[in-house]
Amino acid sequence: MAASSPHFFLVVGDDDFLVDRDARALFEKLSADASDEMSREIIDGSATKIAEAQSVVSAFLAATRTVSLFGGKKYVWLRNLNWFADGVIRVKPAEEKAAAAPAKKGRGSKSAAKKDIFEDFADKVAEECASSDPAALCVVISVVRPDKRRTPAKKLLKVGKLVPVASMSDPEDMVFAVERAARERGVSIGEDAARLLVGKVNGHARMTFSELEKLACSVGPGGTIDEKTVMRLVPVFGAGDFFEPAEYFFAGDLAGTLESLRRFFFNNASARPLLAALQNRNRLLIQLRALVDAGDAALSSRGGISKSAIEAAEARYGHLFGGNDEKSSLNLFSQNAWYVGEKVAGATLRDKSVTLKRLIDRQLEFVRAFEALIARPGEDEAVMRELAVRCLSC
Repeated sequence: MAASSPHFFLVVGDDDFLVDRDARALFEKLSADASDEMSREIIDGSATKIAEAQSVVSAFLAATRTVSLFGGKKYVWLRNLNWFADGVIRVKPAEEKAAAAPAKKGRGSKSAAKKDIFEDFADKVAEECASSDPAALCVVISVVRPDKRRTPAKKLLKVGKLVPVASMSDPEDMVFAVERAARERGVSIGEDAARLLVGKVNGHARMTFSELEKLACSVGPGGTIDEKTVMRLVPVFGAGDFFEPAEYFFAGDLAGTLESLRRFFFNNASARPLLAALQNRNRLLIQLRALVDAGDAALSSRGGISKSAIEAAEARYGHLFGGNDEKSSLNLFSQNAWYVGEKVAGATLRDKSVTLKRLIDRQLEFVRAFEALIARPGEDEAVMRELAVRCLSC
């Protein structure tokens, strides 16, 4: 009965921001015809302690069992139910065993309460779904990272209609989502600009869409977000391998590289992380260029290499790397095939002057720059500017 109910919705996913975003959109859509704001109720479902979880259960039941003030349909959103995830409210194995044993007379079992709160909530949601009138109540529950190994979570996810939220762990999915979100905001963003945005924020969903909102406001309705706008307005986020000077460098833009080096050294004293990023990217480009020159991969009109071509090359040459799957720039096939084919190759190999010899010469220049950093301490910015001029001025 519960599974077929159209008035209970569970929005489930691994990323709290994406789950919250989709749940909000669903709640707004479902409650668009609400008679008044008093008919809509949003409850914070987050908890880290057993007492907090019990308060959430009580608040949820009070909301679902209370009619709308003016008699219309009631809409309830239990937002950010995080404690069905593994380890948020910890239940130790010893406590689970104790909870299974009969409690001594006159003494309650705290561990039993910890265990029972999950079962209790799942049962009560199922009861509410089965007994409530779809014409009088609509419920949205957003659940973050539920531990599907445990019975209460399995039971909860069988209640009402399940609305799964994709995690967007694949950068290609994130790029597609950015393009769609831009259209919804009345602006356009090129594929290269979308990839650049995802790279600068290290694939972080919340930051990606927050920065997109900022970019959309910057270009205005009907505007276009291009790569230069992303470079200028979006900061680097997280501990990824993105360095703005590296992006300009491998795009062959000397002026952009020199300007971004100035910005980089305004906040950074050492050039070594940047130089390491240049070396790592160039190692991958050498391998990609070799595949293209050997006829094992073809460049698209945009300069990239398809994911299928990378995977086909791996089937042919992967064994030469000794079967080591550890991610390394020394092994092209240990990288994400979409990333190296589109983001790495696409940004550089579209320029036909970037030959295998030129890439190897650059790698030697990186070694020369490293030696200069050792010989000239404190002159990191000057060394990197000289490197950029030597590599990009010809």
